[in-house]
Parts: sequence; structure tokens; C-alpha cells
Amino acid sequence: MNHSDPYIFSRGSLKLTYDLLRKVNPSLALTVRNINSLSPLPKLEGDVNNEITDCFLIDLDSFQVRAVVEGLIKRSHLASHDDSGMKVVAEALLEDWLALADAMVDELAEDQKPSF
Repeated sequence: MNHSDPYIFSRGSLKLTYDLLRKVNPSLALTVRNINSLSPLPKLEGDVNNEITDCFLIDLDSFQVRAVVEGLIKRSHLASHDDSGMKVVAEALLEDWLALADAMVDELAEDQKPSF
């Protein structure tokens, strides 16, 4: 497993996701924040030894991932022109969460293939 795996998010990404979701979906935001309280994955060789770069395996169901995506989209649309930095952050995080959603859909499709 490597850090380009769509199921792996950094502590920093999870914290930003929490920050963006807490106004639009507080309970989901707490679920995302609680992932940071789990044990991080081992650092890879060459990784910066910094808590913010700790990585975690995401173990949310597809409904929760969909709600994160919807919350980030909503938050991105709510960002005013004065808050363009927040909009950029929301859109970058959205790409990561969409990659996870795509991976989950691909796995579901694989599981549903008939075995002959």
C-alpha cells in the first residue's frame, strides 16, 4: 500500500475536510476528525517526520464518502469571492474524495462480475 492509494489520506487532509464540513454536516465532520485519533500508517522511507503528514486508511462506507463529497461541493459553492483560497482547498480535497468514491465504485463493479 502506498500514499497514492485513494483510501489513504493525510492528517492534514482530514483536518481540512473536517474544517470544511463542520458547518454543513457536523456529525460527518466529527466522524472524519475521529479518523485522526487512530494509529497512523507507518511512514514510508523519505516521508517527512511531521505529525501533519501522518497517513490514515479511510474506513468509511460509500454513503459517508458520498456525504463528504456532497458536503465539499456545497462548501465550495458557499465560498464567497473573498474566500477564494477556501474554494481552492475545497476543490482539491474534493478531487481526493472523488478518487476514493471512484475506487469504491470500481471495487463494487469487480465484486458484481459473474464468475463462470
